Parts: sequence; structure tokens; C-alpha cells
Amino acid sequence: MRDCSATVPPQPGGGVRAMPASPGALVGGQALAAISRISAVASSAAPAAERMQEILEHLGTLIPIEGAMVSAVDPASGHRRVVTNQGYSASLVAYLNGGEFHAEMIEPFGLPRRGWPVRERDLPVDPRSLRCVAEYFDPAGLVEGLLSTLVTADGRYVGFIDISDGDYDHPSDEACAVVGYLAPTLANVIDPLQSARLLASTLADDCVAVGLLPDDVVIPLRGVPDPELLDPRGGLHRTVGRLLGGTRRTAAFLWPTSGGGWYACRSFRCRDQVVVLTATVVERPHDLTRRELEVLTLLVDGGSNAEIAGTLQVTARTVKAHVEHILEKLGIPTRAAAVGRAIQDGLLLSPEALAGLDSR
Repeated sequence: MRDCSATVPPQPGGGVRAMPASPGALVGGQALAAISRISAVASSAAPAAERMQEILEHLGTLIPIEGAMVSAVDPASGHRRVVTNQGYSASLVAYLNGGEFHAEMIEPFGLPRRGWPVRERDLPVDPRSLRCVAEYFDPAGLVEGLLSTLVTADGRYVGFIDISDGDYDHPSDEACAVVGYLAPTLANVIDPLQSARLLASTLADDCVAVGLLPDDVVIPLRGVPDPELLDPRGGLHRTVGRLLGGTRRTAAFLWPTSGGGWYACRSFRCRDQVVVLTATVVERPHDLTRRELEVLTLLVDGGSNAEIAGTLQVTARTVKAHVEHILEKLGIPTRAAAVGRAIQDGLLLSPEALAGLDSR
């Protein structure tokens, strides 16, 4: 059985025993070294699962870990998914990610502390009255452990970490302090929108942004996006998916608005397969007409005047005149310079955009 002698009565207003407010007062040299190593791992570019596995290895220098799991909350569905698991059975993993464990442990004991770890001996109830202890941990010989919700600095609950061991003396106060101190950092590791939200926070006031997640999920990140920006199956998002195929990480292009203007769009591939799409409404970039934008796009594709004329079903003389107007409006001397400016400023129309314009 787990040691219940250290349980304490509920504090005023409910919740768990108060923990020290300053982790720094509790940690020694070994713990500070672990914090430093974990912080470096957390900021690396490796996938979240790999980073969390390495972080658990470093926590293992402070806690005799016999089982551990990190779970993340899907920002769209709210369902929990495993980031990494060490030593827990499939049935225990399923239970920890289910609604019953969330109601039994996370909501009453985890979230009120906003990321500070809770050990079994800190609980205001007999641990044996909890299903996770009576049916899963005790039978496996996991006599102690800690649970910490992972909450970002802006207050978003993004998941939790659960660590178990077979020693009644662990986790120590020092180990709890380390996990508590690092909880916001660990939250950033498993938050699929962390880098996307950081990028969105740097945008100009007139720019809106959405995050494109796998499985056709769109999350608003900044401003109030128009419905077209939120449609995961629309032509706009098909354009982003095509442009960011392969290893390409950024793309810029124009997309027509319903009001007759343009969205100046930029897309960025962030960590964990999240794409940020930003959009700023512009009426007529560089005063270029739709036809001039079509010609400029075909110039970027390497077309000659004759080839562009054939595509647009106009004469080569007409294309030449359009190119002269483009150079004048952009204030540049050559076609090559126009191609460079178009790529740099995103003055390009995708086939999806043109198809949408032709259907209006």
C-alpha cells in the first residue's frame, strides 16, 4: 500500500497543502544543474516527444523514476494524447488520458496549483480512495509519485506530467521544486501552438493570423479572421499546403478578398507541423492591376512574353506593355528585378486564387 501517514487535512477553501513559494530556496547544486540541462533541452529544435524523453532522463537524476507519462491537450478537440510514456501499461495510459482521471485528480488537485507538483502524501484525502492508486499504482508497486499540470505563462492548461517511483521518500521537496519551477517550460515543450503564438504576437496591429494544425484544424491566433481564413478545405489553405510542401518553410502570396481587394498572405511552418498563416488587407499593392499581377506571376515562373501571351490569350505586344507598366510601378529597371521583388513582397497569384477569381 502507498504510505498514507503523511496526508494532511484540507486547507481553507479546499485544495492541497501549501508548497514553498520560491523553488530557488529548496534546490541545491545537483538540482540546479538538472534545471540548466533541462532548459537547454526544452529550447532545442527536436520534436516534442524526443525533448520530453531527454527531460525525463535528467529528472531521473533527482527522482528514482519507475514510470512516467507526459500528456498533451489537443487545442482543438480538448482530447488528451500521449507525448511520451515510460513504464506505464496500456491500460494505465488509457485511464490517465481519460475523463475520469481528469475529474478525479487534475481538476481538484492539479489545476488549482497552476503547475505546482502534487505528491500523494500532499493530498488532503486518503490516496487509497482514488481509483488511480487503488487499481493501478499500488498493484504495480508504484508507492509514491507526483502529478503536475503544465500551464503556460499566459494561463493555458496544455497537459500534465505524472511520475511514479517505488520509494516512499521520493519525490523529495527539492525534486518537486525543480518540476514546479520548470512546469511553464515543460508546458511550452508540449504546446503545439507555442511557437505559432509567439510568432503571431510580433505581427502588426492590422494583421490577422490563424494556425493550421494537422487533420484540417484551424485555430485563430490574432485578430478576427474572416470566414475564408478559417475554412480548412478552401482554396486558400490548399494554396498554403502546396506552397509549403517538401522542405520549404515560408511562402508569400496574394489572395483575393470578398470585397475586391487582396490579402497579403505569408505562411510559416513552425514546430510540430503547425503552420501560421498571416493576412493583411491591401487594396491594390503597388497599384498593380489584376492582369499585371497575373503577368508578374508568370514572369516568376520563367515565361517569355510569347509564352505569357499564349497563357493569357493576348498578344505579345500587350504583354510587353504590361511588363513596362509593372517595372514602372515597382520602380525597378529589369524583368529579373521584378521577379525578385515579386518573390520578396509576395506579389504572386496562385492557380487556386485565379480559379476563385474566374468563378466570381
